[in-house]
Amino acid sequence: MATLNIAVSSPINPPGAHPVLTRDQAWAGLTRKARRPQDFVPIVDSCKIVQENETTIEAIVNFKPVPGHPLSIRETCTLREPCRLDYAMEDGSSASNVISTGPGGADMDMLLTFVFAWECPDAQAGSEELKRIGESRKKVT
Repeated sequence: MATLNIAVSSPINPPGAHPVLTRDQAWAGLTRKARRPQDFVPIVDSCKIVQENETTIEAIVNFKPVPGHPLSIRETCTLREPCRLDYAMEDGSSASNVISTGPGGADMDMLLTFVFAWECPDAQAGSEELKRIGESRKKVT
């Protein structure tokens, strides 16, 4: 078994973006993503909230069929206001979505980083299979 670690960052307000989002708006969008991932992630078909409180959302997320990806997973999302969502999945995988200040240091110069640690029980560390899974997963993040 191997763990596939991937991190991807994108500017929240790229050059020419309109409207320019504030940190509060970016956080509101991130919390909406936790409740309605199908509005943000093309591979997600639907999401059913099982339980929710002020800081935690437990859900069953259903995915469109993609080779090497489960059709459904139960996850718990912990909201860490004002900048981070942490996901724990039933298979031991995890993910974080993080709003950070970009290299310019201004509040409007923000990055959104997605960090994934996917458990791959059928692959060995450094194997061609793990590389193939990594390429497949990068396409759906």
